[in-house]
This record gives sequence, C-alpha cells and structure tokens, in this order.
Amino acid sequence: MKAWQIKSYGSIGVFELNEIPDPQPREGWVKIRIKAFGINRSELYTRQGHSGDAVTLPRVLGIECVGEVMDGGGTDLQPRQKVAAAMGNMGRLYDGGYAEQTLIPRSNVYPVDTNLDWETFGALPETYLTAWGVIHEAIGLKPGSSLLVRGGTSSVGLACTSIAREMGCTVLATTRKQDKVPVLKEAGVHHVLMDSGQVEDQVKEIFPEGVNGVVELVGRENTIMDCLQSTAPKGTVGMVGFLGDSWDYKFFPWMPSTVNLTIYSSETLTTEYATPVLQTIVDRVASGAYKPNIHRVFNFKELPAAQDMMEKNQAAGKLVVKVDD
Repeated sequence: MKAWQIKSYGSIGVFELNEIPDPQPREGWVKIRIKAFGINRSELYTRQGHSGDAVTLPRVLGIECVGEVMDGGGTDLQPRQKVAAAMGNMGRLYDGGYAEQTLIPRSNVYPVDTNLDWETFGALPETYLTAWGVIHEAIGLKPGSSLLVRGGTSSVGLACTSIAREMGCTVLATTRKQDKVPVLKEAGVHHVLMDSGQVEDQVKEIFPEGVNGVVELVGRENTIMDCLQSTAPKGTVGMVGFLGDSWDYKFFPWMPSTVNLTIYSSETLTTEYATPVLQTIVDRVASGAYKPNIHRVFNFKELPAAQDMMEKNQAAGKLVVKVDD
C-alpha cells in the first residue's frame, strides 16, 4: 500500500510517499481501507518534532480517518462496515491515517451509519468530537447561554459555533484577520470580535458580567488570562488547542475568583462514548443542522501541500484529504 511516512523531523520535505507492507490482521484490532482523513495541527507539531517520546520513527502520521472495515480482528465489526477512527496512540506509537490502509485498536474505532460523501464524513471525527466534548463535557454549556470561541475560524472553532447555535446559544468568536470575518458570519456567529490579544472589553460591551463559557483554542498565557477575565462568575474556560504554537506556560496566580479553568483532550475518547456522539454529529450534518466547515479537499498525493497550508494558517475550516480508490 501507499503511505506518507516521516523518518526524521522537520519541514514538509520530510514526508515520503512510500510503498509499505499492508497491515496484517490482528486480534482485537480493526483493519480499515481509508477513504478520507482530516489534517490536524497536532500532526504538524509531531512532524516538526514536538511530540517527544510519544512518537517513534519511522511513522505514518494521522490521528483520524474514515473508511470501510477490511478485517474486524475478531471483534463485532464486519467487512465493508463504515467506520471512523480517531486518537488513542494513532499516528504516534502505531501508524495512523496518512495511508491507504491502517490497523487500529477496536477501542478507537467508531461504526457509523451514514450516506455522507467520504470527504464530508472525513471532516468530522476529530474536529466535532473535540468540539462536542469541550462544550458538553468540559464547559457544560446550557442551552440559551453565551459562548466565546477564541480562535473562531479554526475547524474546531467553527464546529463549536454549529453546536452552540443549535443549542440556541449566543456565540461570540474571534479572528485576527478582517478577511475571515465573512467566514464567521456565514458559520452563524452572532458577534465577531477582532482579536489584538485582548478581547475582554469587547465581550463585556455585549455581556457586562462576561460570557457563560469560553472555548480557548489559541493556548497562549495572555489569551487564556484574557478569556478568564471575559468569563462570568461560575462560568468555565475550556482549553482545547494551541493555535498560538505555544504550550509552555506558568501557573496562573491571578485567576479571577469563581471562574473555572479546565482542559479537554480528545485523548480520552473511547468507542463507548464516541460512537453514539459521532452518529448524532453525522446525522445533524446530514440534516443541515451542523456545517462540515470544509476549507479545501486535497487528493492523496497533495498531502504535503495540505500540511503546508495549515502551517501557514491559510485555512478557515477543515482541510481534508481524499484517498484514491
């Protein structure tokens, strides 16, 4: 099979399109013929060498994919069944989604019944499961409340907007670029905030006590502190991503009283939790309630270009790679 491997860390030039052996069936693991997969910032960080001992080389990256079961490995899954796979140690300690086939533990494979095209389905697993988790599990956002999305044009940010809008919430979202304002408006954001590093004043012009919840996707100490100051008492800031390319920060000694700070990681996903949630997400995308938020679909041979677009922050939404039949 063909697969994109890295054998060293560095620029997009470290990607090699190689012919490697097909994964062999294994008890308790599911062999998947990959049809599409999303590109994620964590894969960019891994390629750059920031994942440390969590990754062994050579490696096929990719923390998610969608496709059809080739071999169920003695599990309940059957050949040709549609599935998604995400997280665990996918693309880190074992080969992931940047390939024509992969072999994934059953615990991180989610069977889904859908007629969505592969590109649309491929845009959903990691992005929407993360957005769902931070909104429902970490923040516990209530219908009709208010949400700030810090880093609103990212794929997870746009998914958070879809979920919160469907809950009847008022959504505020940030961007640093004026040309991305229409993207946020089209996604259904009620109030677009231009982010110069501090948005507290803008938030409190709309909600004087602050918003009920914040999805923090930038991950810099100054933006986290600003988000905390933008949150109402007993509200919650849920940290998810590191769009700011920084993940080393000090303890926050000046957190406002009664405001909560938590983090949500899709590393916690298991099939028992994620399968029914992903089915709900897929159904709502199919009905039009949620948007897939695809910025661009690449073919398999264009994978380095997709990573390059993410690294240059040129996308507003999800980058998807379709694997040739």
